[in-house]
Amino acid sequence: MEEATKVLEGAYEEVNDIPLPLDLDGLDEEQREWITAIADACESQKAVTTALITCFVKKITEPSQDVRLHRKEFEGGYSARVFDTKYVTPFLKKRFPRIAMKESGWLSRSIEQPHPFTLDFPGKIRDARVKCCFLEILNDIEENDADAERYLLALFTLLLQKFTEIRSILEGVIFPKKMQIDSIIECLRSHFFHKYGSAGASKLPVLAVYSLYQLMMEDITRYRNKSLKSLRSYESPDLHAKAIGDVEVVDETGEYFEVVEIKHNIPISESIINDSYKKFRKTAVSRYYLLTTAEPYIREEEGEGEETRVENLKQRIKNEHGCEVIVNGIIPSIKYYLRLVKTPSQFMETYTNNLKEDKEVKEEHLRVWLGVIEKI
Repeated sequence: MEEATKVLEGAYEEVNDIPLPLDLDGLDEEQREWITAIADACESQKAVTTALITCFVKKITEPSQDVRLHRKEFEGGYSARVFDTKYVTPFLKKRFPRIAMKESGWLSRSIEQPHPFTLDFPGKIRDARVKCCFLEILNDIEENDADAERYLLALFTLLLQKFTEIRSILEGVIFPKKMQIDSIIECLRSHFFHKYGSAGASKLPVLAVYSLYQLMMEDITRYRNKSLKSLRSYESPDLHAKAIGDVEVVDETGEYFEVVEIKHNIPISESIINDSYKKFRKTAVSRYYLLTTAEPYIREEEGEGEETRVENLKQRIKNEHGCEVIVNGIIPSIKYYLRLVKTPSQFMETYTNNLKEDKEVKEEHLRVWLGVIEKI
């Protein structure tokens, strides 16, 4: 095991072995405020959190390196992006997947700037408080000889506390045994269309439809001997690029049978259907749903009308390929699916469990859902 990995795993094991709640040993009040601000915003500021961990580990493994010089072209600098890609992001994917970047924190424009991480760093980090704390911590390490290892342990401590709390948000919730479909739909409307401060709301309708398919696979003869593929992560572009949709059902031979592609706040258009057809035209899929949270669900346009072009293209695909393309809004579709499920109220439990398990669902999304179901 290389030294950087030993540092990361060692720090994680050290704080993970201590019962919660944990103390931020070795930091003064101001230092604690700085590192707490980073941890509090870690889900919305993944690149900053990743960059800071990278700097900590580089400093621990190479004390003479000024970690503010995060690019090789700086005099005395090093390639933080390479260091992150090789050590830090793989560690985060394993230990803290909620904040792991796709490849590197340095793919973010706010971090990838040709300027050292000095107090006058011009990168446009959205959260001004986070930016200030990020730069103050690195300044503290390089100008005041602050201990990078203590900062790393403190950050891991706060992350463990945070994610333990997140996992517990929806623990113990109980749903009525009988729920009207209209009540379930109103819950989902509230969840999907809440004005979130965090990114990732587009995953919510995908999880809802996936939850319904999990139930329908058991109840409906159409899906007998068929399998529901695991959801792909939006954070894994290579894997997602190989998909032909968000929710995928395959037959006994592994061939695509039925697929659902879900758009968030984007009306369906002729071009969107064409893009989907390019993905599935070489497969044997027999039914392809294009659903959207946008209302109206087909793009409105003057002239001939998008609806006419959509219908013509659907018919052409049916004639050429044999696949039935179905275009609809997400809410009417979910309402239809719920009628096919033996116990619609079971959907609420399945959806809640999927929300808890999905690493791309943010704390804010979980808390909003908790608020929704508390009103039932």
